[in-house]
Amino acid sequence: MVEKPEIDVYSLVLLRRSIGWEAQVERLNQTVGRCYYWAGGFAADKLIGYIEVVSDGIDDAYIRNLIVHPHYQRQGAGSELLRLATERIKKDGIKMTNVLFKPELSAFYRKAGFNIISGGLIDNCARL
Repeated sequence: MVEKPEIDVYSLVLLRRSIGWEAQVERLNQTVGRCYYWAGGFAADKLIGYIEVVSDGIDDAYIRNLIVHPHYQRQGAGSELLRLATERIKKDGIKMTNVLFKPELSAFYRKAGFNIISGGLIDNCARL
């Protein structure tokens, strides 16, 4: 795992597509490498995992993306990326870490130390 590596947008597009997410090339070109924190996992120089955190640097940190290629899931890559990010957040003295996830991932995040609470989401880009 590498903290704040140079990330090729095309590599991130391929990783997003591997888990069924949209490419969002234009958005990625504007955001990659411009967040509070990011880290990548690599296998033979191929991006196989990625985490990205947005923060005000004081009160809140939001884990916006945690992605692991399906061939590398359940092998510890996601847990390690999450550990790196949460340790950085704690070290920097940020009060709260937030993450949105699908209900089936509750056990993963609970094991990582998150308290599971209820929330809501409006996806303004969702196709109607």
